[in-house]
Amino acid sequence: MPANESRDSRSPSPARLTGAILAGGYSRRLGRDKALLPLLGKPLARWVAEALAPAAPQCWLITNHPQTHLALGLPLVTDLFPFRGPAGGLLTALFYSRTPWVLAAAVDNPFLAPELVAELAARAGTSRPAVVCQSPWGLEPFPGLYHVRLLPQLTSFLQSDRRTTRFLSVCRPEVIPPEAVAGLDPDGRSFFNLNYPEDLARATDWLASGAGGAGPQDRGPLR
Repeated sequence: MPANESRDSRSPSPARLTGAILAGGYSRRLGRDKALLPLLGKPLARWVAEALAPAAPQCWLITNHPQTHLALGLPLVTDLFPFRGPAGGLLTALFYSRTPWVLAAAVDNPFLAPELVAELAARAGTSRPAVVCQSPWGLEPFPGLYHVRLLPQLTSFLQSDRRTTRFLSVCRPEVIPPEAVAGLDPDGRSFFNLNYPEDLARATDWLASGAGGAGPQDRGPLR
């Protein structure tokens, strides 16, 4: 990037990005539909949609239960290959996207840091096919930025594996390093997942106390 080019000048237009909220899992550990799960009275899917909206005004919910999720008021896309995990949901988003890039997040990531979302979106146009973060726990597939040209590679990958972190080693993404991630999201809250009932209680306590985020020790990884 030329020295006199500002970050604003390379920020993507909304026409280049589609938001995707991945909500096609079983939610076995939580025992409830995560997309509809209320956090301080607002469904998790709405928390994520609102976090993605500044970067991706068009935001889809990728789901295996479209009729159940109608009440959320979000555009719904049904998984092409149900119950293949987040990688399957990402494949569906790439297949249907009419923009070059998909900004994807898990439905149980309610604490996406605005600065981190903006940074991912601003990197649309990189020569790499994806942009992800490296946290203290390793490469984080979500939130992440993915180009639609990954569709054939991801389709082939899902024939034998569905672990999104494993796919990252195949697609060779651009990586935002830990020190940069820490500057954008000091609490590591973007990588906190609500996987268990106690995670919901913890998240409610953070919000009630005004913390609004998750520290690294509180993270529940999505793999």
